[in-house]
Amino acid sequence: MRTPPTPSLPRFHRFRILTCVLLALAACTNRGYADHGMDVAPSPRAAISPAPELLRFDIMSGSIANHFYRRGPVAAHLLTTSGPVPRLLVAFPAGNAGIVLGFAPLAQPAAFDLAPLTTPGGVEEPDGMRGVTAHLIAHAPSLRVHHAMLAGIRFLRDEMGGGLGPGAPSLAHEIDPGPPLALRRIMLDGRRIELRIEPQEGTTLTLDKNEIVLRAGPDGDVHFLVTALQDEPPLAPFPVEDLVNTHAASDLQARRALSFLTYREKLLAGSWRFLTYFGRDTLLALYMLRPALEPPAIEAGLGSVLDRLAPDGDVAHEEAIGEYAVWLNEMAIPRPADLRAPVLDDKMIDDDFLLAPMAAAYLLDMPAGSARAEAFLARKTPSGVLYRDALRKNLALVLSRAAPFAAHPGPETLVALKPGLAVGNWRDSNQGLGGGHFPFDVNVALVPAALRAAARLYASDLLGPDPAAAGEARALADAWKGVERFFRVEIPAATARARVSEYAASVDLDGAPAVASIDAPIRFFALALDAAGKPIPVMHSDTAFALLFDEPSPEFLTLVAGELLRPFPAGLRTDVGMLVANPAYAGDPALAAMFTRADYHGTVVWSWQQAAMAAGLSRQLARKDLPAATREALLLAERALWEGIEAAHARRAEELWSWEPVGGKAALIPFGQARGHVDESNALQLWSTVYLALRPPPRP
Repeated sequence: MRTPPTPSLPRFHRFRILTCVLLALAACTNRGYADHGMDVAPSPRAAISPAPELLRFDIMSGSIANHFYRRGPVAAHLLTTSGPVPRLLVAFPAGNAGIVLGFAPLAQPAAFDLAPLTTPGGVEEPDGMRGVTAHLIAHAPSLRVHHAMLAGIRFLRDEMGGGLGPGAPSLAHEIDPGPPLALRRIMLDGRRIELRIEPQEGTTLTLDKNEIVLRAGPDGDVHFLVTALQDEPPLAPFPVEDLVNTHAASDLQARRALSFLTYREKLLAGSWRFLTYFGRDTLLALYMLRPALEPPAIEAGLGSVLDRLAPDGDVAHEEAIGEYAVWLNEMAIPRPADLRAPVLDDKMIDDDFLLAPMAAAYLLDMPAGSARAEAFLARKTPSGVLYRDALRKNLALVLSRAAPFAAHPGPETLVALKPGLAVGNWRDSNQGLGGGHFPFDVNVALVPAALRAAARLYASDLLGPDPAAAGEARALADAWKGVERFFRVEIPAATARARVSEYAASVDLDGAPAVASIDAPIRFFALALDAAGKPIPVMHSDTAFALLFDEPSPEFLTLVAGELLRPFPAGLRTDVGMLVANPAYAGDPALAAMFTRADYHGTVVWSWQQAAMAAGLSRQLARKDLPAATREALLLAERALWEGIEAAHARRAEELWSWEPVGGKAALIPFGQARGHVDESNALQLWSTVYLALRPPPRP
């Protein structure tokens, strides 16, 4: 599918460039304001309380401008979308709630963002409402509100992803004509949320049968002030200086991103779409960030996972909170007494095998963690269970799920997705595993890693000790060695060259370099096995898990290095970074159609996956038992990987990005901003901040 070219908009681009320059100057100016606590509020009753730290930064991603604000009890992400269909969205970490204003399509695409020389400001009001305010400007003759929604972010996600569907609750809001005009709603959990709109600089606002229209003033642009508020109790943030240690990289944007997403109650997965707890994201981010994090931050994340464990030790994937939880609880049988109680989703299987490796890495291997381990494990979950006992529950679960394969080794006894589900690991879109049933990452890397960690924890004094359980875990880990044999795929060289050439032509890439790189049969590990145990022949980046958690054979490492060095579609290397999937060798158009550059887990680049691969390569290169040829291949692969990472340096904190063919090569485009893209990328992603714990290799 060819992505349509961006229309030529000279005035639009001139305006965007001028605005970006002025905003950069404004950011410098506002540092002085922040240092003196002079955060400007829009009205007499909107005044920010003094706070020790102001966190305010911007991320531009294609047509989306993201503005992050946090100070004291106020934290918010405000974003605007420019172009033919402008949009305003505000997301609050507290309560995982948000507001979206969608405007009607314009005759001509328009720039829409903060007015020059302005930044978002914090607002606190005596009645407990708090939020942000901003002066917005649209280079358009008018803006008409097409739809508005004030609700839990999960509802916003569902609505934008195709609609709420039958049975959804009423999310209607009321409109107070003001002035200022205000959209207000009492959410299902009783919390208040509000958006005020005040025209500025000659712009006029009319309200006719609940249709809100803003018309430009004398300068031809639409100016208005928005104030987004809610009364959810705030989360407790970590100041930037208390979050990371002296080993952390001096990447200011990554530090700010991590700080915006890290709170003493929990770590948030991403903004704006995943602005709450996710177990897998928390554990993977902690595991890769641990050299750079201060112990209280690690314990906040690890504790949030233990607090949400199921009684059988299953790690919660995602929490539904606020009004989304109320809606789910109202439908539950039996209905809980507290309708606001979080609803935990346990459908994933990978997170269950991540807790033990992270717990062992912190409590046993890190000096600071070892010193604090007894006190940490003596804490209690909200239900009154000691952390020590909660962790033992998870270890028991790991052993029970690994036992069937150890007793009867074969693909059919590997750890499978839960019955009736198409998702279960980080590739949690419906097509992410290509119909697979037994994921590579879970079975080859995570289950063995969890068993080894369980053995160490059982053998330590922290949980008992329990020599019998430690011995059982070690025996199971031995039985799981070599599981990668079930995932092997081999394509004859001639067949591989033909498939790569055909695939390259289908996606408008110059396939000559890729074809030329194939001088022998292509061997790789399948993304997953299907329900019958047959490999899904899609090349992938999940080999990074084995590099992070295991010590693979030289042959395994050589195969991985080849995938990182060969240009796509022979391998995973592109000018925009390492792709997470490559279906070129599948020889099946239906399977290849599940992994396009418009798919969430298709031929796209995920920032954290590049970081995981970089960390894994660094870990393997620290080994002393590798042959010289393997080491040289890994060094070349590491260099190639970091070239791709540095090429998109400004996007490191983002979730993912895609590409379009330009002159036979891949050119970067934001994910979610081109025709056919299935979703929208987060501007901030927790596990994309892990570069704080990484260092690029020295230049040759």
